[in-house]
Amino acid sequence: MSAEIESVTETIDADIVIVGGGVAGSAMAAALRNSDYKIVVIDKRTAPLDSARGDNFTPANAEIFSQWGILDEFIKRGATKRVGAEFRTSAGEVLLTSSYSEIDIPEPYFLVYHHDLMAETFQEIASVNPNYQLLQPYSVKGFEIEAGSIKSITATSNDGKNIKVRAPLVIASDGSTSNIRAALGFPTFEHPYQHNLVSIFAPYPKELTPQNYFYRYSDPSGHVIIQHRNKGTAKVILAVGEEGMPWWKSATPEQRAEFLARRAPILEGIETEMAGFYPARMIHALQYVSGNTVLIGDAAHTIHPARGQGLNMGISALPNLLAKLPTVAELKDPNKVREALLAFEAIQKPLYERSIARNHVAAMDMEAAAGENHEFVIKRQDEALRKVAATPAIRRRYLHESTGYPLPSSPVTNAQYLV
Repeated sequence: MSAEIESVTETIDADIVIVGGGVAGSAMAAALRNSDYKIVVIDKRTAPLDSARGDNFTPANAEIFSQWGILDEFIKRGATKRVGAEFRTSAGEVLLTSSYSEIDIPEPYFLVYHHDLMAETFQEIASVNPNYQLLQPYSVKGFEIEAGSIKSITATSNDGKNIKVRAPLVIASDGSTSNIRAALGFPTFEHPYQHNLVSIFAPYPKELTPQNYFYRYSDPSGHVIIQHRNKGTAKVILAVGEEGMPWWKSATPEQRAEFLARRAPILEGIETEMAGFYPARMIHALQYVSGNTVLIGDAAHTIHPARGQGLNMGISALPNLLAKLPTVAELKDPNKVREALLAFEAIQKPLYERSIARNHVAAMDMEAAAGENHEFVIKRQDEALRKVAATPAIRRRYLHESTGYPLPSSPVTNAQYLV
């Protein structure tokens, strides 16, 4: 990417520039809405985010929203609450059922909200800040880099207008293919997974109760997940197995419904609409800070969706980043900026590494359940769920981790915790 673009028509000086107005970047702007920082967000999107991706916030993040004073904004806009989870076999056996109210947390529910509305809502909340400016749609076309820090960013609109943005602190939230991560040479670890995921929209089965639960059905042939969405709809998710991606791309709605019903009989005859195909891949930046720049969200970590923690990880880091931000006066000192960002990295990196490791274990389990030994793997997974249901200490551990909270002190070891 070139260091400079000719014919810059305007220069904006800010305190903080956020590159990428997706979920993590726009959430950061919303969290800063009552601050004294002058904030510029550069976002290239011309359309809403993909509606088939993650569409819920964990209870831990619902608590963060409450602390920020924005939780009610999502409720007012139609967010609903998912209060529990149930794991069943295709034969009807309930392996594990749990309510998040079993553990003592302030917001015992997942906040269900369509993915394509998340960033838009955060941006609306951020816009109450008179010092907030959104450049959209603007694509980053060039950087001025000096000693590992970004001194300025040149962004171009769809009609060719070039704007230079200068800020002493840069927050990179520009996704899994982050231009900033590449420009500054952040090292990464990458792992591609073998099995892609299929996401399908369907009417919510009326017979599936309670309706505000997460459901996973297991069958010797594989798993299928059913998540309620808003307005009477559901999202059905599964890993592509031996049937292969070409089958899913060419299958009729009737063929898809028949396939799904073998794993979850409650889906028999369901009307289906393909929502998307997703290659699963892990990309983890081995450091999050370079000079005055910090990575957040998918720019820092792209993970397998096995545990539904991707966008939630991006948000969960923001309180730690907010706590370490330099004051407006301190932003004038590059050393203080770097020290503050490194202090954030020292806190957040171990937390992320543990979450990413746990997620990778779950991803490999999902891979195995879609692989050639799937019958054996699924039988083992079903037995593990029965153990979670029957063992209070493991059950509490499962609930804490599934809701996005750090694990409580417990004598239960990772070897005992199989789900």
